[in-house]
Amino acid sequence: MAKQGDAPILVPVGAIGQKLDNDDPDYVFAPDLYMSLALAYDSLAAPQVSLGSDGILQPSYETMQPRLAVGWEEQPNGDWIVRLRPGVSSHACNELSAENIAWVYDKIDAQGVMAAWRWRQVVGVERVEAIDHHTLRYYLRNPYPTFPNWLLSVSPNMVDSTAIRANSTAEDPWGIAWLNKHVAGFGAYGLTEMDAEHLSFEPRIGHWTSPPDAPLEVRKVATRSEALGLLDEARPVVLAGLTPDETVRLLPRDDLTLMRTWAGHISVEIDFTLAPFDDIRVRHALAFATPTAEIIADGLLGQGRAWRSPVKSISQWYSEDAWHYDFDIARARALLKEAGHGNGLRSDFYVASRPDSLRMAEIIVAAWRQAGIELVLRDLAEAPPGWLPPLFLRTECGHNLSEPIYDIAHDYAAMNPIFPLPGGPPHVGNWAPRWKKNDAATESFGALLCECDRNEKRRRFSELQNWLTDFGSSVFIAEGHQSIVGNRHVPKKLLSPQDRFFQALNHQNCTTGYLPSTP
Repeated sequence: MAKQGDAPILVPVGAIGQKLDNDDPDYVFAPDLYMSLALAYDSLAAPQVSLGSDGILQPSYETMQPRLAVGWEEQPNGDWIVRLRPGVSSHACNELSAENIAWVYDKIDAQGVMAAWRWRQVVGVERVEAIDHHTLRYYLRNPYPTFPNWLLSVSPNMVDSTAIRANSTAEDPWGIAWLNKHVAGFGAYGLTEMDAEHLSFEPRIGHWTSPPDAPLEVRKVATRSEALGLLDEARPVVLAGLTPDETVRLLPRDDLTLMRTWAGHISVEIDFTLAPFDDIRVRHALAFATPTAEIIADGLLGQGRAWRSPVKSISQWYSEDAWHYDFDIARARALLKEAGHGNGLRSDFYVASRPDSLRMAEIIVAAWRQAGIELVLRDLAEAPPGWLPPLFLRTECGHNLSEPIYDIAHDYAAMNPIFPLPGGPPHVGNWAPRWKKNDAATESFGALLCECDRNEKRRRFSELQNWLTDFGSSVFIAEGHQSIVGNRHVPKKLLSPQDRFFQALNHQNCTTGYLPSTP
């Protein structure tokens, strides 16, 4: 096992953004930001994880485990009390306190960032109050039974506000400029160096968890093949966010530790406002014409499972009750004929240029052609930001946590999450999702968020989940894996499901974007 003083654990990434404040209004995805969240920061809680008979880890969001928080209880009126772990110190040796957490909610409100949308609009947190040094009260608009899931969230991030305020200025009262170049958290590592090519992290002796075994270096590499080749070197190397092709290629090797976690999902998203897809019969025809089993077996190389709802199956309240669209070419043809397209139709289909996406697209093209639908493949990278193509294959979904109401808010063509409630913000930071707005869906979602009765809230949720499934603006295909691999030199603790590094990369930010883009 590696010890301090040995070679650092190497984590290759495709880009170094040198901008580490997760709650910066000018936030831009970069792998080093997410690595800093995994190493230098921590969450209040994390899901319990079990190993399935298929060898894939399954997070349980009904059983959240303490981290920076040691307990949480719902109040009769729907508020939540959260108790913090005493004696936890930051990089600046300041103790974790309720005031730190309350401060960061004030920060996101002032900045109008996505975290504010998540907590204010979706969860309905109206105020966060420090009751005493280690106790917080979250005042909620209405009861929110799955609130504990949100204790995994690092948006907003759990920060040392004392250190940040000490480095703030009148022009930058929230210390954003300073926090983009430094860390101020309660994680197991401290940041010692950062430039355009690498970040160096040192273990924090005395951290509330057992101390890390070795320093860690996040380093920029040029290609995925270069990153994969590093696994063969005589030093500890970890790769996050493997593609299905990479996972299948590495699985047989007994000199590697490869861990897969259920996370993310794959769908075809449809511009339901654009003819001919504004006809629900056409959208249902697309679902019937989609050979899910073949896509999972040959497109994802077996690295997936069927998915039949806008809610992740690892979230509470997932249901397949409204799914009636198993592969049936004859039914697809009949629906197209009924909709006036008996002679077929033609559409552009936008797909990311990577092996698994292209394989899935080829399977869909061949199957849909049997139903009379001719597709023209286009590169998704050429689609303008924020534009919803007529059809596109969505393959990445790592949106901070899994929770049923948030699942519905975030990922589907019919749900524009920028307006979850009447009077919602005109924008959320610099986020430009590709979605349209369906008034019926948005109104139903608003009613769900505002519902006070717990039983009625659950009923409204099931009704909306079923409505979105039947509306058909998304063809639900499969849930996939988040894969992470380490060579024989990597300390086992770093790849433990109980370690913050593993949790951040496999439960929160599940993406293949850590490594360079595939050719």
